[in-house]
Amino acid sequence: MNASLRLRLALLVVCSVALTVALVLYLTWQRVGETMIGMEEKNFATLLLVEEERLNTATLNHLASKVRAVLMRKAQLRDASARIQALLRSLDRHGEGGPGYSGLQPLLSVMDAASIGLVDDIDSIRMEILDTEKLLAGWTSLLGLSSSLRDVKQRPVQRLLRQLPRDGDFAVLDLPRLVATNEGGMVSSGTYRPVLAYFLPLDGGNRPSREILIAMIPLDDLEKMAVRAQAQLLEDTREKFREMALYPGGLVALLDSDGRMLVSGGDGLLPDGLDAARAEARQTGMAKVILPSQRGDMLCLLGSIRAFGWYVALTAPLDEIQQPSYSLLGSLLAVSLPIMLLVALAALFMLIRTLRPLKLLTRKTRQLAGVDFAAPDALDRLEPLLSQGLPLERRDELGQLARAYAHLGGALAANIRNLMEATASKERMEGELSAAREIQMGILPPPDGAPEMCGFRASAFLDPAKEVGGDMYDFFVTGDGRRALVLGDVSGKGVPAALFMSMTVTLVRYALGSGLDPAAAMSQVNAMLEAHNPGNMFVTLFLALYDPQSGELAYANGGHCPPYIIDAASDAPPRMLDKLSGPLVGVMPDMEYTLFTDTLREQETCLIFTDGVTEAMNSDKELYGEARLRDFMAAHRGAPPRELLTLIFSELVRFRGEEPQSDDITMLAFCRTRNTRVAQPAPTARTSS
Repeated sequence: MNASLRLRLALLVVCSVALTVALVLYLTWQRVGETMIGMEEKNFATLLLVEEERLNTATLNHLASKVRAVLMRKAQLRDASARIQALLRSLDRHGEGGPGYSGLQPLLSVMDAASIGLVDDIDSIRMEILDTEKLLAGWTSLLGLSSSLRDVKQRPVQRLLRQLPRDGDFAVLDLPRLVATNEGGMVSSGTYRPVLAYFLPLDGGNRPSREILIAMIPLDDLEKMAVRAQAQLLEDTREKFREMALYPGGLVALLDSDGRMLVSGGDGLLPDGLDAARAEARQTGMAKVILPSQRGDMLCLLGSIRAFGWYVALTAPLDEIQQPSYSLLGSLLAVSLPIMLLVALAALFMLIRTLRPLKLLTRKTRQLAGVDFAAPDALDRLEPLLSQGLPLERRDELGQLARAYAHLGGALAANIRNLMEATASKERMEGELSAAREIQMGILPPPDGAPEMCGFRASAFLDPAKEVGGDMYDFFVTGDGRRALVLGDVSGKGVPAALFMSMTVTLVRYALGSGLDPAAAMSQVNAMLEAHNPGNMFVTLFLALYDPQSGELAYANGGHCPPYIIDAASDAPPRMLDKLSGPLVGVMPDMEYTLFTDTLREQETCLIFTDGVTEAMNSDKELYGEARLRDFMAAHRGAPPRELLTLIFSELVRFRGEEPQSDDITMLAFCRTRNTRVAQPAPTARTSS
């Protein structure tokens, strides 16, 4: 047994050390791996920032070049149009009354600047004079202009012409390419090209004109320049990606908005399933995801370049990224294993020395089991048995254990003797309480012991919360033939309350039996209890005298719960006898209580109860309450007294659930029956639980 214990303790020490070392190694490996991944994320963020800055700079330079080219073309169009307008004004001054500006269109066809524009790829200017009313009426010009045409800003040409300022306006249009025919005309080639158009209103000096001068110049070269700039940008990006230091099997790539690869660097592959990462990158700027591939799990970092709608993707095998953590783990294992072996050997040696005194304690424990502690000389025989051979002089935990063991026998014997005495005393007390309960219940009449006659039927119910309680009930026949009905609740619990209850029952029976009405009887009982009440106890008391022939109920209420009366022949809610005759009984001397009367109709039932009914509590600390009691009585208004009490108690048990009963539950119910003779019920046992 000792060897087994040593082995288990040694294994415990070794396992503890091994688990600690394993946990440290695992956390170190995990932390180093996370650090490497974090460094990769920081490097990628720097790369993303640099690439975005480079691409933005290249784009801005291209846009600046494009803007300068457009501004130069606008100046060319404005200068050429001004010269033509000056020429037309000069001709108009020398030839007033001749044809309008539209008749000067043939002059434009012979001008060098407008002879071949828009026919081929030569960047030249072509001009035309338009009659705005004809154009707005649906006419198409020689250069392909119509009123339904829209510029690149989706502005209709007709709206632009109507709102044309005096100094003219510019627009970018997509017009068909024109080719010359054998007859000298021009027709559309079926392809379109962007042109910059300048619209300048013409006036005739002495007369207003509806003609405008249109000058156009193609923008094909700007689009070609943009294509060349983007191709150069991608080539520069490709060269930069090729120069980057990547993990073996890694990849860096530039993706378009649909996830297609534009340029890449490295020998890795771009894994599938990056759609969710691209969506996240569009929202947050950067996304991280781990995806499976042919080369194992890949770390994929995706960054968004919002100005272009592009993405920069970086992939690397997780094994390559975490390789430093694996190397560190191997080095730590090489150092930790010898240390663990030395610790295990040292722990085993210490355990052998430490557990040796336990053998002696084990032997003495067996000897202690055979001692008769009930014997008078048990202590004298235990002292040498427990102290001999024990390491009492040691100052460590084993010495403390030995000294405690040496005193164990004496303390154990004394405790066993005290326990035996306490057990005997408890058995005597339980027997006395059981006898007291029987005596208490014997003082009260049986629950169904009320004499039954025409016009009267009664039943009672008592369930104390402890062995003995302070609730009471009583019913008997007075000398004048009326039925005395008594219900009370003594303050407190246990034996004192039971004794006070017994005295109260005796006094009430004497007072009502001597011919006093309930109020006078309550005053007499109050005086007697107050005069002989050293414990300052009190009782809530309800006394009543019922006449079975007339149904008259004379009663007095000394601080008790108001009774309820329910009619079985109607749907009316229960009514309450809420009149209070006076305060609690047994508290103040010389108290005079008021007498009240009521009349029970046929099939009406009166319920008298203690606060143990309405104050029953469930697990939610919720009281049963008077409202639930009234509703329950209304739902069972036709039940006879005994059945009604049984149903109410079952309802209280259901409502209380697992909560223990905190107070005595006592109820008395009686009803006025029809004026027919009712058979005397068989006596039943008193209900209690």
